[in-house]
Amino acid sequence: MTQLTPAGLVRILGHVTLIMVIPIVGGTVAGLVADGMLRTSPLLVMIGLVVGTLVSIIGIWLYIRAGTRGRRESGGRGDRT
Repeated sequence: MTQLTPAGLVRILGHVTLIMVIPIVGGTVAGLVADGMLRTSPLLVMIGLVVGTLVSIIGIWLYIRAGTRGRRESGGRGDRT
């Protein structure tokens, strides 16, 4: 197992932050704009927030999955027979 350095930790935290913030803020802003045009406040903001949160959850799941896949291929604990 490789040791995590402070720079590696900052890189991972930066990726997680972007994966979480961009979809949530984007969905909320899109909902605000759509609510302003359609006068349906706060319905579309809430829908945008929920959709952004779901996209963030899927993004984090894929990020974790990609990180653990490299560990399995290099002979990690998951390869024991």
